[in-house]
Amino acid sequence: MTYKKTTVAEDIWGQSGRHSMTCPQCKGFLTVVQVEPIYDPDNAYTPYRTVVECASCSFRMVTESFTILGGIKNYDNEYIEIGSWGPSGSRVISRFKHAISESLLDELKKSQELVEFLVVNDHVVQVIG
Repeated sequence: MTYKKTTVAEDIWGQSGRHSMTCPQCKGFLTVVQVEPIYDPDNAYTPYRTVVECASCSFRMVTESFTILGGIKNYDNEYIEIGSWGPSGSRVISRFKHAISESLLDELKKSQELVEFLVVNDHVVQVIG
């Protein structure tokens, strides 16, 4: 089963002050739920069928998400580069749009700590650990 990537919800991941992941219809809080893995032998990460839904209105979107364990190589206001490992064990640099605060990114880059990043619809939306 394949899910096409959508650009309709691009604004969800945008930063608005300190809040990201706000509903494009009512500006309410969005919940991200990873449902089931998607078999994709060409993907270095395990993608999951993911539901993004609003707690306040009827907005609902089905997309893909995955996590990456790695460290921040570089970032700017729009993009983040994450250094991680591919399936063969080689080093990989992945580049995504992001909705992470600059202070957290700065702290993680300085510490060189390995953390897990949640990537939804090709946007890094949260640092998990």
